Amino acid sequence: MKNLKTISFSIFIDSDREKIWNVLWSPKSYEKWTSVFAEGSYYQGEMKQGNTVQFLGKDGRGMSSYIEKLTENEQMVFTHRKELKDCVETESLWQGAKEIYYLKKETEICTELQVILDITADMEGYFNDVFPKGLALVKQLSELNH
Repeated sequence: MKNLKTISFSIFIDSDREKIWNVLWSPKSYEKWTSVFAEGSYYQGEMKQGNTVQFLGKDGRGMSSYIEKLTENEQMVFTHRKELKDCVETESLWQGAKEIYYLKKETEICTELQVILDITADMEGYFNDVFPKGLALVKQLSELNH
């Protein structure tokens, strides 16, 4: 884990933790909110503590990550391991970087979603631009039919 910087984002969502969790990690809605990072984003693998999942784009590029901690409807902690190029694992500056999602119940109808992630310095501008857009989509999808 060389030269990584920790940044965080949060958004308040008028929905319960269960619905937001579902929006974050159900394959169909995951594809929708992560489209701001790369059109056609998806993951392979089961979202279960101790598993490794692959986060991919249509071009076969992405990240292989270990699910370090999963507390359903509350917290997900990924540790990034390798970059994927053409779906093949390669060494990565991101190795050991964390990506953490917290759902904190504020009231009966309001939840704070907080994301903390380790990034390389050259990616800070990109994430500061796109992560709020992704979280806005999570909010929109979570508040539908609420």
